[in-house]
Amino acid sequence: MLPLWARARETEKDNPIVCDTYAKNIIQRIDYDFSQIEESHMADHQGVWAIRAYNFDNIVKAFLGNNSSAVVVNFGAGLETTFRRVDEGTVLWINIDLPDVVALRQKLIPDSEREMTVAKSIFDFTWTDDISRLTKGRPIMFMAAGVLCYFEAREMEILFRKLAETYPSSHVIFDSMSWLPAWGSNREIKKSMKNGEMESSTLIKWHLKKASGLRKWVDTIKIVEEYPVLSRVPARNDFNKKEILQIKIVSLFRFYNMIHVQL
Repeated sequence: MLPLWARARETEKDNPIVCDTYAKNIIQRIDYDFSQIEESHMADHQGVWAIRAYNFDNIVKAFLGNNSSAVVVNFGAGLETTFRRVDEGTVLWINIDLPDVVALRQKLIPDSEREMTVAKSIFDFTWTDDISRLTKGRPIMFMAAGVLCYFEAREMEILFRKLAETYPSSHVIFDSMSWLPAWGSNREIKKSMKNGEMESSTLIKWHLKKASGLRKWVDTIKIVEEYPVLSRVPARNDFNKKEILQIKIVSLFRFYNMIHVQL
């Protein structure tokens, strides 16, 4: 819900980092008091969620530009609307998320001719059978936006090994925190948990500073690209001095990164 709100809020600005009118329309249809977000500390992250979407959009667009009739598998899709922003007319988009999340998604973002949704955990690998006929012989990219950090390292090892085994040469893109910001985030989350504002499921469990760390699980991984998420922010004239300083610090110390690898 929060990233959806962030993209809708960004779209209302004069010079948006990411324009998502579909997200804005969904927000207007949801019976929820979003002023609760606007008035909470979560509103401070609105720009980061918009920038994250901007980075994922650019990487996916580049991949689709080089791979006609590709397949993109979106892990933990939630209420993501990426397909609507990057569709170039040939991509097959497959969303995977838990059944209760998919039930809500289908009410707000129903499947279309080239977008389908699988209601399963990403660790229930029977989803590979569900999509095998659709992916055969096609370039594949897996994406996970704000998802992988909520799983344990052991679970990540299982996932990456399975992807490498089942989809050799496929691409994977995701965002990842390094240890220090993960620790800081968990500190704030635990404070909010005491007030009943957040749940333990929001704690950061897995952090990764460099993509090369994945090679301990899959030694053949090729690093296509890795860079600080905030290092590629479009020029804006409405960032204040504090925001500009934060962007520089996070980028300099690689606290929060985009990672693109090929298996």
